Amino acid sequence: MIKIFRNIRKSVVNEGRTTNYLKYAIGEIVLVVIGILIALQINNWNEQRKLNHNDLQLCKELLNDAVADSIFFESRHVGLVELKSAIHYILEKPELRKPDSVIFKIANASDGFFTYRGFRYLSNVVSNGKNSMQELQSQSVINALRRYNLQYDYVAASMQRLNNLNEKELNPLQKKHMKDFVTLKQNHDLNSLNTIYNDEALQKSVFLIDDYIDDALNHLNVFQKDNRDLIRVLKEHIKKGL
Repeated sequence: MIKIFRNIRKSVVNEGRTTNYLKYAIGEIVLVVIGILIALQINNWNEQRKLNHNDLQLCKELLNDAVADSIFFESRHVGLVELKSAIHYILEKPELRKPDSVIFKIANASDGFFTYRGFRYLSNVVSNGKNSMQELQSQSVINALRRYNLQYDYVAASMQRLNNLNEKELNPLQKKHMKDFVTLKQNHDLNSLNTIYNDEALQKSVFLIDDYIDDALNHLNVFQKDNRDLIRVLKEHIKKGL
């Protein structure tokens, strides 16, 4: 092709037709520019195709992580509600307490109420998606992920605060009442349980824990809503990309 253009150019120059030569030169420049633009367009198309493919894979991974989070944090929600139920029993006046299934389920465990060791709260989406934000193509997904990460920080802070209180307040009481719980395992009755739960130090600790649980549940409820929203947005985006 280049050889053909050279022959045409030489022929025009030899014939001394300046006007025709200028037209030819301009045409040659235009063809070169068009060729470059086509090459750039093809390259841009390939790059965008790679970005879209990578975005789709990231969204699929985030969706799997978000679904895993929904199951995991629902178990956190159930655990907090059960713990709150047990705490209400402890805070209740002795004459009003009833041996309901929740409290005796906890009390009949290896060491009673103190089987509570704190809550894990690690999010798969947050831990695995920290570096994904800049690679995502959908603004709606990015916005949902930002809200998710922000609310997770609130959940993590409230859970950690609850865990810290457990470490500071309940662990010493666990050691104090270990023998009492051994006795309780051998004699499952309401009076034995009340002997432990009437401890003033325990009453004071669980009162604080009850307040902390309310805070954790409030943040967790918002977080679970953001989790559902993120799952919905990801599914919609993935469906468009398929």
